[in-house]
Formats: sequence, structure tokens, C-alpha cells
Amino acid sequence: MKITKMNNFGSFGVFVDDLNISKTTDEEWMELGKLFVDELVVIFRNIDMNKQQFLDSISKWGPPKSNIKMHFYKKYGAALDAADPSSWGAADDEDLAWLKGRSTQIEETGDGRYVTRITGRKDENGKMLGYFSHGEVGWHSNESSSLLFSPAVALLGWESMEDSATCFVQTVDLYENLEESFRSELDEMVLVHKYIPGRLNENEFTDPDLALHMKKAFCPVDGSETPLVIQAPNGRKGIRYTVNSTAGIKGMSDKETQEIFNKLDKLIFDEKWIHNHWYVKDRKDLMCFDNSVALHKRIGVGKEDRKAFRQQFDLSPLLKKAWEPWKDSPEYHETYKKDLTSLVSFSSPDLRERIKLP
Repeated sequence: MKITKMNNFGSFGVFVDDLNISKTTDEEWMELGKLFVDELVVIFRNIDMNKQQFLDSISKWGPPKSNIKMHFYKKYGAALDAADPSSWGAADDEDLAWLKGRSTQIEETGDGRYVTRITGRKDENGKMLGYFSHGEVGWHSNESSSLLFSPAVALLGWESMEDSATCFVQTVDLYENLEESFRSELDEMVLVHKYIPGRLNENEFTDPDLALHMKKAFCPVDGSETPLVIQAPNGRKGIRYTVNSTAGIKGMSDKETQEIFNKLDKLIFDEKWIHNHWYVKDRKDLMCFDNSVALHKRIGVGKEDRKAFRQQFDLSPLLKKAWEPWKDSPEYHETYKKDLTSLVSFSSPDLRERIKLP
């Protein structure tokens, strides 16, 4: 195993090469998890890992976490599981369409579990079999309009990943080096979100199933608010500029808002902060990336049968204390604490037992 710094990602990011997960001890893996928290992005190149090991390894760093569970519990008072059609009885038409679509996006691991599939492959009826199924994907943060978003994502490149790249940009270096006056302005700003078709993928205009999944995943409720500045799990502050759903700045006119957005676009999407990771034929790469002060996107259309697996997760087991992303914005911090406690109360036992609550 060899660890080297990543290029074009500011002061963050590392590569870990040729890790044999079968020979990696739990202690060594947890140390790599702490490295991930510090570095925001860790790319394990040429990793020897199967689907079961992917879920096992990521779950050691933290339990899976998703806001869709809160949506279903608030609406129906019960769990609706995409892997269990017998639980769908109460679902309305929109949620039923989501569940049916989601059921085709998950893949059995062979031991009773499921993992999210990212692919452009189709079934015999021409239905897509994966999340983010086709085409390039614009800059985004997962669960972008939510105060309760998951802080980390893992993506395991599985097959036919060549001719495509996953790209990352981080905002910590930029934020810390801004003029104090502008940084203070940003500290007070609150983003207003809206689902805008095509922000992520142009196929949202022609594929209603894809559009539904993008809306549910990123901005299920128009008008949701999140502070612009956030504290990452590593304790550093940065900008959570979730361009895929950002529609306005609270209290600002459209003209004022656009001026700020234009300035942020120029500052953030500068090549010196961006790393493009191009995949190599017949090699598995595991990307673990921050979802708080970093954004990611996909470029290159890639192969039609491109296939990867994805997991988003909490980081509590790697942190000494509870993560408080919005603690410098008291109103939103209180809402976050209340809603997180509610979410955890009806989530999986794994999340309930392992998450650190503020």
C-alpha cells in the first residue's frame, strides 16, 4: 500500500494504491477512515474488493443514512422498502413510482443485502437498471437541499468505467483564504432551494423516471433553506454551494443573488481546486468523498455498460464527538438537532446505536 497526495485539489486529497482489503486489519482500515475525514477525498486505486467487502468496509466507518426514510415515516408512519414490494401498499402514485424505480437500481450482494447500482445498462423492456444511469452529471452535493444530508459517499468502480471520470472540488482552502469582509458576508447567507430539471442531467427533460429520482434525492420540497457556510466533519469550515438545487439567497433580490452566484462560480470552479479522476480499463477504484464542503460530478459519457456501486453514510465511528455542521447558524442548528433525533428514532438499529447525536 502506498499513499500519495492528490494533484489539483488544493491542500486536500490522497491516493491509496494497491490496497488488499482481505489483508487489511480493522485497525488499519479505521486509520484510513480517519485519513479520509481529514483529507475530504481518498481514492483507492486498483483495490481488491468485492461487493460484500465494499458494504462491510464502508459500514465500519459509519452506518448507511438516507433522508427518504424520514419522508416515508412522516407521510405513512411506516417503512416503505424498495427491496420489499409487500411494504408498498400505502404509497401514493408518486412514491410508488419512486419505489418501483428504486427497486431496479439496487443489486443483491449474495448475503441478503443490497447495494445501489450506478449503470447505463437496461432490462429487456429498455428500463434503466441504475441510478445516475446515463450521460454526464453536473456538479452536485447529495441531498443538497437538506440540513440532514449524509456527510460521506463511497463509489466503487466495478466494470467498464473507462472513458469517464469522477471529478471533485473542495471549498475549504478557498473559504479560509477569502478576504475577511467577503467571508463574513457569506457566513450570513442562506440558500433557498428548488428542483430545476436539467441541472444534473439533460435527460431529466425527456425521462420522467429520472426526473422523479433527481427531485426526491436532491430537492423534494421547493423553498427548503440551508446556510451557505458549514463546518465539515474534520472541523474545517467551507462553502456548501449546492449548485444543483440552489435557486436563490434568502432576503436578496434576483439581481443581487445572481451577482453572488457569478462570483462564487468563478471562485469555486477554478482548476486549482478541481481533481478529475479518469478511470482505467480493468481496474477497480474506490472513491470516498466528503459531501459537505466538496462537490462532485461525472464527465465523459463512458461505456453503455459502465457499472459502479454507491453507498452514502454517517461518519460517527470516526469522530471523537458529534458532528454539528450548522452550529454557527443557531436557528438552523436547532432545527437540525430536532430533525436528526427524529430521523434516527425510526432508522435502522445500526444507525440508532452508532450515530453520535449533538
